[in-house]
Amino acid sequence: MARSVSTAAPQPDGKLHHGASSTDVTIIHNQEGVMLQRLSSHGLTAEYPVAYAVGAGKVGFSYLISIAPYLFQSPVSYYSQAGVWDVTPGYEHEGVLDFTHPIAEGCVFCHSNKVNLVPGKENQFREPALAPISCERCHGDTTAHLANPVPGSIVNPAKLQQKARDSVCEQCHLEGEARILNPGKHWQDFHAGAELESVFSTYLQRVSPSEGTKAVSHAEQLSLSRCARESQGKLWCGTCHNPHAASDNRPQQVRDICLTCHSSLFSANKHAPAEECVSCHMPHIRPSNVAHAAITNHLISIPGNQPASNAKAVGSRLTAWRTPAPEFADRNLGLALFATGSLKDYGGIYQAYQILSHLPHRDPEVLATLGSILLEQRHADFAINLYRQALAAEPANARYSFVLGSALYAQGNQEAAIAELRHSIQLDRSLPAPYVKLMEIYRKLNQPELSRQVRDEYLKFMPQNIGFRETPN
Repeated sequence: MARSVSTAAPQPDGKLHHGASSTDVTIIHNQEGVMLQRLSSHGLTAEYPVAYAVGAGKVGFSYLISIAPYLFQSPVSYYSQAGVWDVTPGYEHEGVLDFTHPIAEGCVFCHSNKVNLVPGKENQFREPALAPISCERCHGDTTAHLANPVPGSIVNPAKLQQKARDSVCEQCHLEGEARILNPGKHWQDFHAGAELESVFSTYLQRVSPSEGTKAVSHAEQLSLSRCARESQGKLWCGTCHNPHAASDNRPQQVRDICLTCHSSLFSANKHAPAEECVSCHMPHIRPSNVAHAAITNHLISIPGNQPASNAKAVGSRLTAWRTPAPEFADRNLGLALFATGSLKDYGGIYQAYQILSHLPHRDPEVLATLGSILLEQRHADFAINLYRQALAAEPANARYSFVLGSALYAQGNQEAAIAELRHSIQLDRSLPAPYVKLMEIYRKLNQPELSRQVRDEYLKFMPQNIGFRETPN
């Protein structure tokens, strides 16, 4: 975990071609050992030094570049198990490969011990922006323990109540389909010793066997195994995983743990003697959402048996991993339905609207979500009202300002729309969406010079951006 993020990127040089965008990618190291990543597409080139390598390398590494005070994800990753370079998950089908996926607090929650955010911002960072995971992530604030290292002066996950104990691991090893922050909470508000649901809710979705198994679902897999269910909470991540020391003989270590419950398995001739258990009962599988990688299947299944069904999600499209506090349950479910749905596939979105529109209290995120749904359904007047309420509560939110500008334009109020979109850019100059919308408006107004000015304004921020440079003059 101490290798969760690093400013050094010593992985090998390489090349790859991305067919969907007709982009060639070259990875080299300069004389100082800094990794440079270069994209070439349609005669245009973008090259950036890597600011952070993300990952311990067991599966691979992803990379971040910096245009201070912002961080952006690289579109290419190194897959250690296969020893190959390929596009980062999520970029496979993009028509323009570029360094334009912004990094916010939630993006690096699982990889950084502390995120050095600019106060009041969720995607602007002070240096050093990120730090590797350290003791605090699992043991809480170490101040009292360092001053007086006695029992009880620090959180010991193994001695916590089950939900709080499991939350220590689940904060990173339970991805789910959606994670929804409680109103007013930030990702860094979670600390070891608390339950995850005090800060955010995780939602699972029923998955058919044909859809495969996603990476970072170890906690969910383990919970579905018969071993975990029948242990009544005694079998947890810490039973087999010791983050403080590596075993000299990992297969033997796991076998010994298995035999604490199955001690008579061999002597009673129920199972042929075996030197280890994992290769048959927890085999490596290919996750459906990460290429060139294999993960350990934590279902602890019997070979040939059908995998356990996702009992937590039966009868519902989305189900909370653990039930949130009553005052957040409907709100968080509605936001999760919106986050995992599609505005073009109205089933889940309609359900989200029905839930959120009947809430007795609507915080800014709820207001904005309702506004987005109504805007897509061409109810611009209602959307404008909701986004104005959201912005009144969070006046520095550039995303709210952008959608309000889009809604004003849909209403036909071009002057107000242009003003709001420019306000969004003032709040956050890294977001390409308001620039793109402004360019569209000016082109439709037959003002190509103003459209070019907006394009050039964005290129002052990110001069190498391939997508904006490809935009016709």
